[in-house]
Amino acid sequence: MNEPITDAARAHVRSSFRWLDGEADMWSMLTDGASLHAIVAGLSSMAASDRPDRIVGIESRGFVLGPAVALQLGVGFVAVRKDGAVFPGPVARRRTGPDYRGKQRTLSIRRDHVSPGARLVFVDDWVETGSQAMAVSQMVEELGAEVVSLVTMIDETTDVARRQLPPVRSLLRAADLPGDEPPMR
Repeated sequence: MNEPITDAARAHVRSSFRWLDGEADMWSMLTDGASLHAIVAGLSSMAASDRPDRIVGIESRGFVLGPAVALQLGVGFVAVRKDGAVFPGPVARRRTGPDYRGKQRTLSIRRDHVSPGARLVFVDDWVETGSQAMAVSQMVEELGAEVVSLVTMIDETTDVARRQLPPVRSLLRAADLPGDEPPMR
């Protein structure tokens, strides 16, 4: 991991992060070109040390960040769709545990996009319960590959969840975020 690159990404997240109507406004920080570049470079730097064959991401922000990280690392991207989205071809499906709002999702991944023995790095913007990452890891394992790490902008996982996940690498912990308005959870 290149510390100056990840430090720059952390600085951009801290300076552009805000709470909006009680929710984390993750989209706004991606509208600034310099912030987007720094964040993708920071996530890529953390992912590179795991030598991934592909990057995997869940819609929606995983579809923004994942391909950008994959492009930076010169590897492919594997999409994970939510709740019955059109996804032609043979798929593996897994129901998640409850997320921070208590919702469960059905995730799907194309079987032919995951090669046996492949090393995948899961990229997302925020990890709370880890339920989606756990479901993705289980699907990938069923297909004979491995999620070797989870790379995220914000990590809010508990110690219990962390023990069930692949190694988590994050730009910031949720407790390190600026602002006075807590999330509505």
